[in-house]
Amino acid sequence: MCIFAEDGIPASAMHIVHGLVLTGGTSSRMGADKATIDFDGLTLAARVARALAPVARPVLAVGHDAGTGLEAIDDPKDGPLAALVAGADALAARNADGPIVLVACDLPFVTSRVLTEVIVGLGEAAAAVPVVGGRDQPLAACYGPRALSVARRLVAEGERSMRALLEQIDVARLTVADAGDLADVDTPADLNDARRRVEHP
Repeated sequence: MCIFAEDGIPASAMHIVHGLVLTGGTSSRMGADKATIDFDGLTLAARVARALAPVARPVLAVGHDAGTGLEAIDDPKDGPLAALVAGADALAARNADGPIVLVACDLPFVTSRVLTEVIVGLGEAAAAVPVVGGRDQPLAACYGPRALSVARRLVAEGERSMRALLEQIDVARLTVADAGDLADVDTPADLNDARRRVEHP
């Protein structure tokens, strides 16, 4: 049973769930470092970190700080699966070996509420992954220890795809209350659309 604090976040989540913000990557479609782009007064990465803070501890950045104030570890620069494993290993070295909420830096509308839905949705599955527009969103998902073990094996075998991980584990696929919370910004056009959404809610 989940016990909710006054702000609606499960009181236990902060203590047993850890977080990773992906701030590395090439941002090739954006043409600029997505993590450090200003969005309504904060970097994109800082907005994600702010959403993660109430539901996960500790939270690390995989890549660089990007204005988050988080401790940052090196990004292997070999795709998000390798970044997940690097982050999981860094957390384990800090005696944080519970489930991990992995969130990409390019989700400007992600909230603590939707991340809580994902955490609660993990249940007994190896991973909880929201489905947005009929597609898995593995970069706003929660991965349990079984998933992380498989991820480590796949990376050692040279695999880079998050999809490969999802194909080999038990996944709880979730329909979140507001899919707009998980809208990402991959291109300048996406970014402009997101800024218009803030200006004209």
